Amino acid sequence: MRISDLADNADLNIRLRVAGGEGRLARPITWCAPTEHMDPTPFLSVNALVLTNGMGLNVKDFRTWDAYVERLVSVPVSGLAFGLGAAHSELPAGLLRACEVHGLPLLELAPQVPFVLVMRHVERVIAAERYEELRKGWELADQCTRLAADGHSLAEVLERVADAIDARVAVIDQNAFELVSAGAAHGGTARTALRLPSGESEQFRLAIEGIGSSIVLQPILGPVAAVIAMQLSYTLGSHSPLHSREAARFMEALYEDRGEPSTPLRRYALESGFDPDGDWGAVLIGGSETGPPAKLRAIAWRARVGLQAGFGTVRFMEEAGLTTLLLQHRHSAADLLDAARGFFTDAPELSVIVSESAGLSELPLALQLARRHVGRPGVHQAPLADLAGIVQGLPSPGLVAMCQRLLAPLASDGGSSLRETFGAYLRHSGNSAKICDELFIHRNTLSYRLRKIEELLKLDLSDGEVRATCMLALGIVAARTLGGLGSLHEK
Repeated sequence: MRISDLADNADLNIRLRVAGGEGRLARPITWCAPTEHMDPTPFLSVNALVLTNGMGLNVKDFRTWDAYVERLVSVPVSGLAFGLGAAHSELPAGLLRACEVHGLPLLELAPQVPFVLVMRHVERVIAAERYEELRKGWELADQCTRLAADGHSLAEVLERVADAIDARVAVIDQNAFELVSAGAAHGGTARTALRLPSGESEQFRLAIEGIGSSIVLQPILGPVAAVIAMQLSYTLGSHSPLHSREAARFMEALYEDRGEPSTPLRRYALESGFDPDGDWGAVLIGGSETGPPAKLRAIAWRARVGLQAGFGTVRFMEEAGLTTLLLQHRHSAADLLDAARGFFTDAPELSVIVSESAGLSELPLALQLARRHVGRPGVHQAPLADLAGIVQGLPSPGLVAMCQRLLAPLASDGGSSLRETFGAYLRHSGNSAKICDELFIHRNTLSYRLRKIEELLKLDLSDGEVRATCMLALGIVAARTLGGLGSLHEK
C-alpha cells in the first residue's frame, strides 16, 4: 500500500495537502503509528504512517514544527496524517511549511474520520497485499518445481523467475561471481540478494537487479529460493550430467587414444560442436583430498562459465576428483593461462593444469601429459612434451607435431645455430670441450647459447629427464625430416 492510495480514497475523505519530494507518494506503508509525542521516533520504524491530532504541538513557532518533521523524515516515515477537530481546527501553517521544506507527504483527516477507520483500512489492504504476494510466491515455486522435475535446466528455471518479477536474476557464489543468470535489468543497481539455503562450505545467493515493478521480493522469492537451492545442489552433486552425452563420449575417447586422429575421434569432435582441424585448449582441475567435492564442482562450473566469454565452444567431463574443460574457437588473443588464473584465486588448494594443442592428432597426448601433472596446488602450464609422452606416443603424427612445437622456439634466431648447439649439447652430455670442438665456437659463445636455449624452451637443462625428453624429440623430428616415422620405427 502507498501514500497515493490513501490520497485517492474518496470514502475516507482524506485530503493530500503536501505531496512531498519526488517519489514520496510511491513509498509503501508498512503500518500505522498513532502518537501524540513531540518526539515519536523511538517508537517508529521505516515507512510507518504517523497519525496525530497534534495535541502536544499546539504551537505557532515554525522551528518547533520544523524540528518535529525533520525527526520524522530521519526515520524515514512514509507520511504524516494530521487529524483536525481535537486540537486544531485547521492545519497549522508551520506544519504545512515544514512538510514542504523536508518533502514529507502530509494528509489532512476530516474531523468525522477517526484514526481507527484509517488504521483498519490500511491493515486490511496490507493483509490482502501480503496474501497475494504469498500466493504468487507459492505459485511461482510450484511452477519452478514442475520445471525442475521435468528435467529443465537451472537457467530455464531462472528464466521463469525473471519473467515473474520482470527483472534480471542471477545465482552468485560467495565471491559474487555469476554462475548462471536470466532476464534483463531495467536500470539501477541490484535491489536485493537473497541467500539460498545451502551448506556452510558453499554459500550462494540469488541477486536481483533492475526491478521495474513495485513488488516486495521476499514473499515472492522466498518459496522459490528453496527450489533453486535444491536444483543447484543437484547440479553441483556428484551424479548430475552437466556435460552433454556427446562431449563425454568424445573426451573419454581422447583419454583412451594414443595420438592417432581416427575417424571416430573426428566424428565425436563434430558431434560435440568442435572443429577437428582447429586449435585446442584444455584446463584440468584436480580437487584436494580434504576439500568437499561440491566446492570443486562449483569452481569448475564458474571457470567454465567464465571461459565462455573468451571461447566459442566449452565442454567438460567430470571424474572423481578431476574435471576436464576442453575449449575451442578463441574470441580474442588473451592468454589461456592468465585467464584461468583469475578463476581460482580463492581456491589455492586446487591443482589446475592448462594445456594447448595445435591439432586433434596432438590433443590426446597433450591431455594425458597434463593429467600426469595434476596434483601440485596452483595454476600451472603443462609442458609441451615429457619423456612418458614421447615413449607413449611412438610412433604417431601427433607426437611429431608435439616435438616440433617443443623445438620450434629454437628457430627464433632465423638460423640453425641454436638447434645444432642443442643437439651437440645433448649428444656430448654437456661436455663443453667436445661441444666447442665440434661446433668451432668459444666457451663464452656456448654459455650464451645454452642460456638462450633454456630461456626460449622454458626448460631446466640440469634436469636429466628434461634432457632425455629433448634428446628423443630431436631424434623424432630428425627422423620425420629424413623419411618419416617408418625409418625411426625400423631403427
